[in-house]
Amino acid sequence: MLLYEMKGFYNNGQYAVAINVPQWQCQSGFTPKTSNFLTHDPPATVRLNTRPNSMNVYRGTEVIAAGFHINAHSEHLLMHPTNNSPLTHLMNGMNRCVVFYTLNSPCLNRCLNNNNLNNILQSLVELNAYQGIKAFVYTSIYTYDQNSPGLRNGLQQIANRVPLYRCDRDNCILCGRPGSNIPVLEQCLRP
Repeated sequence: MLLYEMKGFYNNGQYAVAINVPQWQCQSGFTPKTSNFLTHDPPATVRLNTRPNSMNVYRGTEVIAAGFHINAHSEHLLMHPTNNSPLTHLMNGMNRCVVFYTLNSPCLNRCLNNNNLNNILQSLVELNAYQGIKAFVYTSIYTYDQNSPGLRNGLQQIANRVPLYRCDRDNCILCGRPGSNIPVLEQCLRP
């Protein structure tokens, strides 16, 4: 799937991708194939139009994507809070499914820090307001945040705004969701 296929393309191993697909493609029983999933934005096209270590963002019909840049992390490049952010552009269809995926959990110092101009928290509120199915997904814990005492609180900020999942190729764990009083699960914090 595109979310994992992009990993080898980005030199430093960090990237973010968001998709907007019909709801039926986000429900159990659907098996994505190149012939029936993200047909307007195949992985080769997404890779061709993004550059590792640049602030270049791919804006497609069903996909947006960005790699890591020292001055703007991939999550911020896709979610920066403006009326014309790539995420706002992507969420143009109602009753669809929007999944925001980042390889590594958003960093605590920038992306999840209310005092930093590059934070993504307001954009998560916008994602939560989306009328269709939505989720925020990550695979690994950001290297510099592993074992940080603030990690649970940082991830909880996401889960309070939009359903938060930790996924690998085989499994997904629901870490937390808006309206739940359950703290982010322990397995979502492990390096």
